[in-house]
Amino acid sequence: MLFRKSRPVFKISEFILSYNIFTYNRPFTLESGKTLPGYQLAYTCSGTLNSSKSNVVWVFHALTANSDPAEWWPGLVGRDKLINPDKYFIICVNMPGSCYGSISPLDTNQDTGKPYYHDFPVFTTRDMIRAYQPLKNELGINKIYLGIGGSMGGQQLLEWAIEEPELFEYIVPIATNAVHSPWGIAFNASQRWCIENDNSWKKKQPAAGLEGMKIARSFALISYRHYHSYQDAQWGGYFRICFPFIGSAKV
Repeated sequence: MLFRKSRPVFKISEFILSYNIFTYNRPFTLESGKTLPGYQLAYTCSGTLNSSKSNVVWVFHALTANSDPAEWWPGLVGRDKLINPDKYFIICVNMPGSCYGSISPLDTNQDTGKPYYHDFPVFTTRDMIRAYQPLKNELGINKIYLGIGGSMGGQQLLEWAIEEPELFEYIVPIATNAVHSPWGIAFNASQRWCIENDNSWKKKQPAAGLEGMKIARSFALISYRHYHSYQDAQWGGYFRICFPFIGSAKV
């Protein structure tokens, strides 16, 4: 049985979101072999699906975002923007494992009656998009005009386009890859070590590993920008005036 319900308000820290909840209450087997009795996905829709169902734009968020792209992509999504809800039916799903409404380590493990915490199963990129497929079907979507996503969202988009090549008319993967490089793997491994070396990490509590995660996040933010981008942001025109022989700090 599949069903949807609306959850109008969700609060995490200072953020208040409105979203829908899709619940899949059939067994769902992950690539690891672990089978969940079901799962829930938080998702946000805007715009209206046209009669031919040909105006769907599916936005895939990066690791730390929520299901409302108008909030974190305001230059791209919204009225009078390129992805306009007056023209398109826009949907974004919060990925499993996130803290913004979808199934996560803080949900109750039905086998124990307690939160999953460290026992939360690994969702691969393929697991994620396979979890989205029942929602797509429930919404009556047979064709997606545009799929767009950056970073981890772009990885999900690529995976789905491979699994269902006829589903998307256009895809726009941004700042992403199909295979992680050794350089990227090294960054991620270092970030995990930061979290694992936080003394609170092994405790079964929502804030476990939080301080380590702050350091890990600083590693991540460094990797998101180029050397010259940092120079331009910190020194700006002063750098270019004082050191014209080095060349423009702009990328």
